Amino acid sequence: MTRYWWRESLGRDYGHAYRVGLIYEERTPAGQHLQVFHNPFWGRFVVLDGIVQFTERDEFVYHETIVYTPAAALAGAPETILIVGGGDGGVLREVQKLEGVKRILQAELDLSVFEVCQKYLRDLSGDYEDPRVEFMVRDGLAAVSELPGESFDLVIVDCTDPVGPARTLYTEEFYRGVLRILKPEGLFIQQASLPGFFPDILRRAWRLASGVFPRLAVLRAMVPCYGDEIAFLMGGRSPELDFEPKRRFVGRHYSPEMHRASFALPEWWRREILYL
Repeated sequence: MTRYWWRESLGRDYGHAYRVGLIYEERTPAGQHLQVFHNPFWGRFVVLDGIVQFTERDEFVYHETIVYTPAAALAGAPETILIVGGGDGGVLREVQKLEGVKRILQAELDLSVFEVCQKYLRDLSGDYEDPRVEFMVRDGLAAVSELPGESFDLVIVDCTDPVGPARTLYTEEFYRGVLRILKPEGLFIQQASLPGFFPDILRRAWRLASGVFPRLAVLRAMVPCYGDEIAFLMGGRSPELDFEPKRRFVGRHYSPEMHRASFALPEWWRREILYL
């Protein structure tokens, strides 16, 4: 495999450089530039439109955070779960470890992402042969708009940043749709980008979502390959919801202690981004 230096540009004057071998590349029918690289340190990793989505070395940090944090905070074990995005299968993998799950519906817009990850990163994926799993190629906003009200205990939005097909997932219309399909004690979580590099994404998402969800919080996780802490929005229908862990999960990254610590925000996030 021929190796060369590839640069992830996070702005005009900053980026990350990787010595890579190219495994796969295409412009998907959904309009995304999809690449799979290999790096001796990070292993295989997926890039969409020039931005690293995850690496084999540290993907568990992101996937455990986005699944176990809301799952542990629920009053009861989740029976019905909607995954929006998550074509790599990592969220499904962690969801399938939860006890009591009866139905998992996944809406992924870009079938190419799913197929390529199943081919080149299958070991990181959940089991799509599980009879509890329903997979559909569907825009997340459209899927949420068509689902019955109060039908999900947990909605996990594992999407890209709002610079491509995921734009509709950072809108008031989408957030109102998610609120509608959540059960009364249900929870929603969505990645909200890297505030150190893209503060406007979290700022806008917080402003829109906080006008919809009676209870909304921001949490964070340090994912090494991103070179920064990533933010997540977590919300629910009741202003009385308690986001404390009610069940004990322990993974490679997640623990009840990490759960509580993730809600402690840097003061500059609060003042300069969230205006709290």
